[in-house]
Amino acid sequence: MVGNFTMPILMGKLGRKNSHFFVIIPVTVGWLLIVFASNVEMLLAARIMQGISFGQVVPIRAVMIGEYTSPNNRGAFLSMNAVAQISGIFVVHLLGYLVSWKTTAAICILFSVISFVMTFIIPESPSWLASKGRYEESKKYFEWLRGLNENDELIELIQARKDYRENENRSSFKEIICKVEFYKPIIITLHISLLGYMSGGMIIAVYGPTIISEVMGTGVDPQFWLVSIDILRILTSFFAVYVMKKFNRRTVTFSSVGLCLAMHVAVVIYIWLVKIGVMWHVYWIPVVLLHLQCFSISAGIVPIITVIAGEVFPLAYRSLGISVSTAIATAFHFVILKTFPYLVTMVGIEGVYGINAVVICYCMIVCWFMMPETKGRTLQQIEDRFKGIEKTVEEAQPLSELAKYS
Repeated sequence: MVGNFTMPILMGKLGRKNSHFFVIIPVTVGWLLIVFASNVEMLLAARIMQGISFGQVVPIRAVMIGEYTSPNNRGAFLSMNAVAQISGIFVVHLLGYLVSWKTTAAICILFSVISFVMTFIIPESPSWLASKGRYEESKKYFEWLRGLNENDELIELIQARKDYRENENRSSFKEIICKVEFYKPIIITLHISLLGYMSGGMIIAVYGPTIISEVMGTGVDPQFWLVSIDILRILTSFFAVYVMKKFNRRTVTFSSVGLCLAMHVAVVIYIWLVKIGVMWHVYWIPVVLLHLQCFSISAGIVPIITVIAGEVFPLAYRSLGISVSTAIATAFHFVILKTFPYLVTMVGIEGVYGINAVVICYCMIVCWFMMPETKGRTLQQIEDRFKGIEKTVEEAQPLSELAKYS
């Protein structure tokens, strides 16, 4: 949470590019502490540093990818977050199997070095430059990133920032959270995040062997099936990139959530039938149910969380909005993971799946009525829709006129 709440200040003051350097520093220090650790305290200090970095990278990655990429490719690029995260976990697990944990940490420093070098190469965000009134630089870097074929979005962006700067007045935090373009994205993002946690992706990652044993029964090898699920998640995360580029956001969301909800209900029914003696454990049934559950999570639910977070917040409050929603989602993460063992003891694994199904259904209803379609829309068009503004490109001033304000 320290990282969540410090990053908006850095992004607002220093820009996206310079703020990214602050993400790299603590994670690199963390790896170095692990490499040279001689006691438990050094390991704890390392994890604290990396926790700060992870808290910082969650908001900035969504902001940067959302602002740097074309509406036609934004969903695919944002969904690459899931690919990178799953692949990173796999690489670290593989290194941990082949070499010592200190050598693993030393190798991981290379990724920080690569990121540090790449940050020098990338330009500043055109959206941030426009928000500071630096329109000529915004135009220059926008064309560096996108070419000359998407100037309509540039016109919308600069026109909106010009209008905002002309009418700008300092709003208190209370006034900001009462603005529809702020609280609606917060509500949508929080319900999408809650969907992600209740769908079971994080719970399976942490308590996988327990869940597999409870659902499939004794006599199975939970580690074998956990590896099978991990392989499926890696393959499906690559498939999700295609899905996010090909299909509408709402289509991906409700089809994947619907499949996940159906699998939760099916698990409850299956375990209940086994417990009352109507049927006995048939191991392939829970195998199919758990794999389809994880398929729905990796193919749609996990990538849509990052995609929506990177698209729905207005430029003026984008870093703040993502940080607030991330901090609350972190609380979801903590509560859900820490209560899972107690819930299994009290209501059984079928009770946990039943509770999750109810919450998933609730979140699905909220998102159905509140979540707009964002695929193919520019970030400015999405922001204007939340504000209730419909503006065509023809209504915006030419770039030559806007340059006068830089």
